[in-house]
Amino acid sequence: MIFDILYTLVMLQVGLTAGLLFIFSIAVNPGLARLNEEEYYRAMKFINQVILSPIFFIVFIGPVFTMPFLTYMSRNDSNMFIFTLFSSILYLLGVILVTTLRNVPLNNKLEKLKSKDFKDVFLWYKKPWNFWNNIRTFFGITSFLFLTINLVFL
Repeated sequence: MIFDILYTLVMLQVGLTAGLLFIFSIAVNPGLARLNEEEYYRAMKFINQVILSPIFFIVFIGPVFTMPFLTYMSRNDSNMFIFTLFSSILYLLGVILVTTLRNVPLNNKLEKLKSKDFKDVFLWYKKPWNFWNNIRTFFGITSFLFLTINLVFL
């Protein structure tokens, strides 16, 4: 019972995160790319401020705590364990670590800019931020896929 509840929670968290990253890759970023540099700079600054909410942190950071516990709980079922372990590793390294080491530093640099210093924001921010977001998207979706495959073995 506890395992099923935790598994459902993890699937929801990872699925929502993968979906958010996917939507950024296929809709938000291409839409923002149509803006000029000043508009892009302002829009990303606002997005970065608004997204930092308690709900976002529960969904995005929650798996950091729930996935290792879920992996441990699945240790007696080899198929479940392998897919849960892979899902956890992909999420922790491919989503959380990439976000922490790549996207967040870019966001922090953007936040510190004065409004008149937005020149070249496409070069030093947009291009690398989108690249790393696509990496996070791939790992988030793959992590969710491994959790979904596990449902066959439940």
